[in-house]
Amino acid sequence: MDFMIDMLFTILIAFGITFVAAKIIIPLLRKAKAGQHVRDDGPQTHLVKEGTPTMGGIIMLIGIVASSFIFASGDIRYTVFAVVTVLAFSVIGFLDDGLKLFKKRSLGLRAWQKIVLQLVAAAVVACLAYFWLDIKTVYLPIAETEWQLGAGFIPFTMFVLIAMVNSVNLTDGLDGLATGITLINSATFVLIFIFSVLGATMISPEIQSDMSNMTMFAAAVMGTCIAFLCFNAHPAKVFMGDTGSFLLGAALTAMGIATEMQLFLPIMGFMFVLSAISVIIQVGSFKLRGKRVFRMAPLHHHFELGGAPETKVVSGYMIATMLLSVGSLLLFFA
Repeated sequence: MDFMIDMLFTILIAFGITFVAAKIIIPLLRKAKAGQHVRDDGPQTHLVKEGTPTMGGIIMLIGIVASSFIFASGDIRYTVFAVVTVLAFSVIGFLDDGLKLFKKRSLGLRAWQKIVLQLVAAAVVACLAYFWLDIKTVYLPIAETEWQLGAGFIPFTMFVLIAMVNSVNLTDGLDGLATGITLINSATFVLIFIFSVLGATMISPEIQSDMSNMTMFAAAVMGTCIAFLCFNAHPAKVFMGDTGSFLLGAALTAMGIATEMQLFLPIMGFMFVLSAISVIIQVGSFKLRGKRVFRMAPLHHHFELGGAPETKVVSGYMIATMLLSVGSLLLFFA
């Protein structure tokens, strides 16, 4: 019972810290003229968003880091691992956002620079999981068995981490979209962690005690997303920027790694994956055939240009994510 109370308090504390941080930081970002530069070739309805404060991921980072440790107890290696993962990718996103603002353009780091930095960060995270946390397996949801990867765990985890971070980044294009989906996914992980602690899972007994601290981390992400939505929902008063989207992708992947459930991420986070797939299809089709498949990629812009209101697209994505998360829980309990 104490564990559940701590989890609920973590959500409330994360909400409070993030809300207060937003009230302080958003005016500072506005004063520093840290405004978003909207793409000229994007939906025309987005032009009114020009100048909206960005780099709001800083607010989310404060909320998650500050509240993750409050109710952490015993061996906090898993909490440290999750926070390090979030920090590593937040720094990359911060550099990207900073260059965009400094150069007054919609593109920051060059593609090769971003890839190199992400590879380094992903390698550090994967090695921490493999050597420090001694995680070497991945649970296969359909086969209901564990996949013993050995040293192959490192490149596999690097791939999943980079893919997830960039998928969330591509999805962050509408007010409240990436935040709303992450909120649902983190709530799903909270339930998974709770049952892990209670022992009603397939997760090996030796790491069940660590799941208590991961529950607090997931709760911190959940509370932070709720608070950030107060300012990021349509019409957004602040954007998370790459600082925030990289942070959220890293946070969700850290939860997947901790539970050996990386392969659940493409299921519950399929709307993130769909954004990445739509971009790959669009670019591939244009290079091979000289024709576009979608009106614009990522897919949420395709729906917008088709006449769907921004709020309707966001609510549709969130409803789909809820259903996918329920499906993930069914696989989990199987």
